[in-house]
Amino acid sequence: MRLRAWVLGLSFALLWTWGLPAFGQGNPTGKLSGRVTSGNEPLAGVKVTVSSPNLQGVKSTTTSATGDYLFPSLPPGEYTVLFEREGLQQVKQELQLAAAQASTLDAEMAATAVTEEIVVTGNLESISQSVQSATTYTKHLVDELPAGRTINQIVALSPGVQPNGPSKSAATGLGNITISGAPTYENLFLINGVVMNENIRGQAFDLFIEDAVQETTTASAGVSAEYGRFSGGVVNVITKSGGNNFSGSLRTTLNNQSWEEKRPDPVRGGFAAQTDKVIPTYEATLGGPVLRDRLWFFGAGRSLDSKTTQTTSLTTIPYLNDRDQQRYEGKLTASITPQHSFLGSYSKIDDKEDGNVFPPILDLASLVNRETPQKLWSVNYTGTLSDSLLVTGQYSERKFTFIGSGADSRDIIDGTLIIANNLGGGRYHSPTFCGVCEPEHRDNKNALIKASYFVSTPKLGSHDLVAGYDTFDDIRNANNHQSGSDYRIIGTSAIIQGTNIFPVFNNDGSTIIQFNPIPQLSKGTAFKTNSLYANDTWRVSDRLSVNLGLRYDKNDGKDAEGKTVAKDSNISPRLAATYDPSRDGRLVLHASYGKYVAALANSVGDSTSSAGAPQTFQWVYRGPAINVGGGPLVGQDDALRTVFKWFNDNGGPTGPLPLFGINIPGGNSKIDGSLNSPNVVEYSLGATARLGLRGLVRADLVHRDWADFYNSHLDLSTGRVVAGNGPTDLGLIENNNSLYTRKYDGLHTQFRFRANDRLDFGGTYTLSHTQGNFDGENQGSGPLIGGLGRYPEYRDLRWAAPKGDLAVDQRHRVSLYGLWKAFSGSNQELTFSVLQSYFSGHPYGAVGTATLLAKANDLSSNYVKNPGYLVPPQTVTYYFTSRDAFTTPAVYRTDISANYTFRIGKLDLFLHPEMINVFNQQRVDTTAVDLFNTTVLTANNTSTLTRFNPFTTTPVEGVNWRKGPSFGKPVSPLAFEQPRTYRFSVGVRF
Repeated sequence: MRLRAWVLGLSFALLWTWGLPAFGQGNPTGKLSGRVTSGNEPLAGVKVTVSSPNLQGVKSTTTSATGDYLFPSLPPGEYTVLFEREGLQQVKQELQLAAAQASTLDAEMAATAVTEEIVVTGNLESISQSVQSATTYTKHLVDELPAGRTINQIVALSPGVQPNGPSKSAATGLGNITISGAPTYENLFLINGVVMNENIRGQAFDLFIEDAVQETTTASAGVSAEYGRFSGGVVNVITKSGGNNFSGSLRTTLNNQSWEEKRPDPVRGGFAAQTDKVIPTYEATLGGPVLRDRLWFFGAGRSLDSKTTQTTSLTTIPYLNDRDQQRYEGKLTASITPQHSFLGSYSKIDDKEDGNVFPPILDLASLVNRETPQKLWSVNYTGTLSDSLLVTGQYSERKFTFIGSGADSRDIIDGTLIIANNLGGGRYHSPTFCGVCEPEHRDNKNALIKASYFVSTPKLGSHDLVAGYDTFDDIRNANNHQSGSDYRIIGTSAIIQGTNIFPVFNNDGSTIIQFNPIPQLSKGTAFKTNSLYANDTWRVSDRLSVNLGLRYDKNDGKDAEGKTVAKDSNISPRLAATYDPSRDGRLVLHASYGKYVAALANSVGDSTSSAGAPQTFQWVYRGPAINVGGGPLVGQDDALRTVFKWFNDNGGPTGPLPLFGINIPGGNSKIDGSLNSPNVVEYSLGATARLGLRGLVRADLVHRDWADFYNSHLDLSTGRVVAGNGPTDLGLIENNNSLYTRKYDGLHTQFRFRANDRLDFGGTYTLSHTQGNFDGENQGSGPLIGGLGRYPEYRDLRWAAPKGDLAVDQRHRVSLYGLWKAFSGSNQELTFSVLQSYFSGHPYGAVGTATLLAKANDLSSNYVKNPGYLVPPQTVTYYFTSRDAFTTPAVYRTDISANYTFRIGKLDLFLHPEMINVFNQQRVDTTAVDLFNTTVLTANNTSTLTRFNPFTTTPVEGVNWRKGPSFGKPVSPLAFEQPRTYRFSVGVRF
């Protein structure tokens, strides 16, 4: 049954089911601790009770001899905390508890007995006051802001986060997420404590329903030893779990491409085409008790059938992207006894997409119709074995499958991909990959167990001890066909006439025939990480707390052949301290040192496997020149027939033609012993200050330095191996710290201030600098293996890999918001919100290829004497400017929204209109580096330019090289920031 029918049925249930909002959640939970005193003396025997709509029943504990107490595992939400002791005045406090964060709540009790109760309203801020720099955005705040409700849109509001990595999303306008300067594939995304990272590029899967998300917490520095397999940040997404009262919602969000101002078309002029069609997204949630305080249920669904007009790169041909996606979530929370609880959850996505692309594409023949279903399930147990001991166990599995994602033919003509080398690598003629070959699976399995023990003594203070074991298995089963026919032609250029593309295949060495056979099918990878960790949060005194943590990660990685390629281990210390000079939380100073070890990149670990991996054989095309020098233009099919006739007449892939390039995973490249996981060392200093009782501000200085980069090493010491048609040079995949560098320095600031009950302000500002000489990733492959260790005699790091600002660097990022409650009565409420953004630009340089031959096609004229390589390089990467010589424009944007709620009994009817980019700024977006033209022309691809010796000559612009005619210009409408856009949501909740 389709989800729309399910949503309709759920909506009827919402109309007759009444109750107050009440939700809980599974792991990761929040932690609450504190100290109770009277006249600065600790109070023992105080009963501390916590209650929340998100908690099954109530929980209580008693303070120790030092007045300390701890609740090691509480669902996030709003809590009431009651302090009671006979003969003393009762104290009640309220606070907001966030997931994966430790909150401190101290209490002072009067020494004289009175009957009046003291009620203190605690902070509702979402800014962490502990040593961990973290920001939490609750569903209530996200719903009020005009910022979008996807995980990436929420995370992008946090300090230290920059959504400017490869692959810009047409739906959100954001690139992949980088946190504190890390590569975008080295973050950890968790939903209810379960890993939801995609296996190759590390981004978060859409395993959520926006209206079911309770809160999202992003940690960017000072992360405890409980978390591993990352070098960037940790994102915890918590979804609802039902409660003692029935509650739910039904929401429809309406979008229409024609409600957007048109984007400029930088290639054809004018504006890009649009589809005038209202696209509704339906979301529904329902939760409540099966047995009050014993068993809760929660269910949610989301339905989207979107049709939007996209355009191809450079040629800007409009095409329809039609995506039909249905998401489901179900959850049961059971409290068998007050001391033992279980949580089970299941999520599923059915996803069909017509018009999918692997960019950049130049024509409609590159479009793909595919399916990408997903499933995730988990079970969690939490048990309180004593007042001081708590244990948690969890097991989860996630599955993701590609079906039909690639060419629909294995034919040598229909299934061959053509790449226009000088047009930004634009792809045409046939889709990338093979859609009629075996489906690809990207899965994971995770099991963990954790114990928490609390002890408090007058001499040693209080200790919150946590220890655990975590085993994670990153699984991929793929036969990575690079095209339907396993052939690619990398052409000299292409001639574009309207929507027609004519390949230019020259015989001067600039056109390459590439063959990517897969001789052995994949058995599936198994990159396991087994981890042990221990952490002690030690409250030394009322002023000083110290965090002592240690994590041990051991890789056990097997590639698709089944051979072990990673068996390293690493120790990660995590040390931190907080100091409260006045002991009242008005100012808290914090400092931390930590080492974070990333997970081994699946594609890198499997890069030398012969199973499922494409071999690469390249030959220079020397046949008849095609579409060169005038005359009638030859079409794509006929051009390919000419190329393959010449190729087969000369023996084809097994003939005597000399190889231009060769890579045989497991043949001419292998992993040198064992790969180590990349890691980073972090230092941070910061302070958190309260702004009276109404606000909070925090600032953190963060410094990071990475190590153990992936590197390909090939020199005279690595030897030779027989591969392909004969012997060839052997390359070793290893870790290297001498050739590469990556560093990050950042100032992360955030604040929130409630001027009164009607006016609320908040925002973040990040001042940062990410620098080095290796970006380490791209849109097509995700993680990259550095090539600076290959043929070292043929390059100089000064021009092959200069140090400078990396592509993800963004010096300034500002997000400021304001909320104004215009009126709030018993039956209706109206709130206006504004979000002001400023994002500075990103760096890029003029980089191309320099030929190593003084004369075309003459290997004897090489500028470098061959010291003994069998297949020496003929070209090298050359930076004609610094890597940060140019900068994309800065972006300013103003977004506004309104929230109107009308109450009928306990039912809330709501309307939420939004206007994005109010002033319709049309600047090139700072997340669009990949959509900039950075073509550099040299003698390697332009006959009018002069060759030069890269070792003895400084190339001159206009003589040895020049910028392409469109250098620094956008190449797609998507390169511009989101134009003025109207959208709105309408629905009911109770």
